[in-house]
Amino acid sequence: MQMFGDKIRLAYYDSFDGPRVVFFGPMDVDFRNLQEIFKRLSLNEGPFELHNVPFIQAFGGLRIVASSAGSMFDRGKGKSQGFRQLTLRHGKEFEWKRTAEGWDYMANKIEGLISSSGPVHQYLTSYPEEDAIVVVSKGEYGDEVLL
Repeated sequence: MQMFGDKIRLAYYDSFDGPRVVFFGPMDVDFRNLQEIFKRLSLNEGPFELHNVPFIQAFGGLRIVASSAGSMFDRGKGKSQGFRQLTLRHGKEFEWKRTAEGWDYMANKIEGLISSSGPVHQYLTSYPEEDAIVVVSKGEYGDEVLL
């Protein structure tokens, strides 16, 4: 059953191996728009409220703000990065920060998912070093998991 059309679904759940944030959709969902946001972040554009972009449908009050920490080669700037939980005030709220080069790497990781003709997923964070496991998944879950 496909209730949310061509939007990427964005959801949070507690898994046996840690908190998990999943960007997912059926086989025909286009992840190129998400890849484009990662490319724009690699050019130090943004920040982007991923839960508010038109091609993503977020669930359960999940909020993610993605931003760039600038180039890892810039001097005199802090390079704090990672996927960090901010507050429980509005449900699950996260800040996702990478260097420009890190966002370029993330954009390249999604390429395999986009070009795959079968169900596939890709991990984008490293838990427990970061506050949640972030996964992009194509064709592995139906909308019924959101009910």
